[in-house]
Parts: sequence; structure tokens; C-alpha cells
Amino acid sequence: MREFFGPLEEFVDEFVALYVYRKYRDPFAVTVATILSQNTTEKNAFRAWRALERYGVTPESVLALGEKLKEIIRPAGLQEQKARAIAEVARSWERLERAVRAGDREELLKVKGVGKKTADVVLMLFGHKAFPVDTHVFRVARRLGWASGNYDAVSAKLSELFEGREAEGHMYLILLGRRICKAKKPECGKCPLADTCPKRVP
Repeated sequence: MREFFGPLEEFVDEFVALYVYRKYRDPFAVTVATILSQNTTEKNAFRAWRALERYGVTPESVLALGEKLKEIIRPAGLQEQKARAIAEVARSWERLERAVRAGDREELLKVKGVGKKTADVVLMLFGHKAFPVDTHVFRVARRLGWASGNYDAVSAKLSELFEGREAEGHMYLILLGRRICKAKKPECGKCPLADTCPKRVP
């Protein structure tokens, strides 16, 4: 898919967690960005991130905001839920940082506010073996017949298929899902994988 889309470096501004990782290399900031990106568009996640960034994205600065945090991140939607998750991450920051640095997924999942996909995104960006699965990845993988089942099953299968290239595979599958293999009216005629797809729409 690299040949079709071009290098991932051209799409950094389309993935808020990747953008924050490249800019800060900080596990807390990347975790916050990943939480903001849940159940919303990247455009809205970026709006919320940039609003929060003005106050500083550290555990101390986030906790100091108190109730104001919800209003700041409102552009990302689900602001009450996300504000609670971000505050929990800030309060458990030392544990979270140790888990991220060590690549300890089970320990990371013990931190309130961190679910499987968030944990996998953060671990993947920091070079650990993980394959996050969002709605686009689920859809594309199932249509192509590459994986099926629940989150863990799809993640494990895709991690196997893209071993050593998990981050690349994850982001290219998202691009494919956003731009071509859409939930409604997929543009199969433009798909670089159309010849191998059993779900191709004529």
C-alpha cells in the first residue's frame, strides 16, 4: 500500500497520536492524544489537542485544570468521559510510564481510562509489538478476509500478517478504510487490493 498512498510521513497530520509522538516522544502526551481521538474524527481530535496544548500537556497541568478540562476538549466529543479518562491517566502517570517503557500491556491496561485500543496505539508508537484495531481496520480486515472475530483475534492475526511492520500496516489500513473501503459505498474500482478482495462490489 505504500506504493499506492506514498510514504506515511506525508500523513502525519492525519493521525493525532502519531503527530504528538513525533513532536514530543512523551508517553503521557501520546496517551492523551489517543484518548481524544476515540469515537471522533481526526479533525476534531486535533482541534481538542491544540486547545489543550496551550495549557501544557503534563499530568500536573491537566489535573490543575479541574472541571475546565471538559470544556477545553469539547471539540473531540464525549468530553466528560474523556476528561475522566485523562485525569485517571494523569493520576496514575508513574505506573503508566513504567508500563509503556517496558512494553507491559497487561500493566498498562490496569490504569483506569486506558482500554485495549489506547494501550495498543501507545505501545505501537513506542516501538513495541502491538496492532491497534479501530472501526476502519476491523472493516477492511474482514472484507479482505484477513481476520475475523473479536478485537483480540483480529489484532493478533494482523500483527502476524504485518510482523515487524505493525505501525505501517495499521496506518495504511486506516487510510484505506477512510478513503476507499468506506462503510457505505466503497470505491472498489480505486482499491489497490481489489483483485484479492472477496467482498469487492462490482
